[in-house]
Amino acid sequence: MKCTRIVTLFAAVTMSFCIAGFTTGCGGQAAPEQSQSEQEAAQESVAVEALADGTYVIEADTDSSMFRADSCTLTVADGAYTATLVLPGEGFSRLYFGTADEAAKAADDAIYDYRLNDEGKYTFDIPVAALDEELQVAAYGQRRDTWYDHTITFHAPEAATLADAA
Repeated sequence: MKCTRIVTLFAAVTMSFCIAGFTTGCGGQAAPEQSQSEQEAAQESVAVEALADGTYVIEADTDSSMFRADSCTLTVADGAYTATLVLPGEGFSRLYFGTADEAAKAADDAIYDYRLNDEGKYTFDIPVAALDEELQVAAYGQRRDTWYDHTITFHAPEAATLADAA
């Protein structure tokens, strides 16, 4: 996991240098809007890298109003990320990171089943491999006994969202 974040940071920094090299004119100045956005991307990667152990309130965006997050927290422990995703309804009872076709063939230990939280809502505790990246997920719809393809993005927390402090 740490290797993935280092590779992402390396790619962002390398891209900044490439853009600066291609856009440098006779005056030796890089195009400010391109290098600035690349620098911001590199800074975001560094901010994700620096997450301290704790629990953070985060945003989780999905591709569908039928499959959406009611709330989400991110627990960081020894560099590992675990999201606690709360769904607003009872329509989806299982999650799989991959496609619906893969989920239908997957072993039970690769599929995440819900648990009920204190409010009686379907909640999933799932490891998160990347923040601010769209991840392919299959959600199992109980009513139609079918796996559905979706995407989810777990966003990096802002410093003020440490849930433990609340």
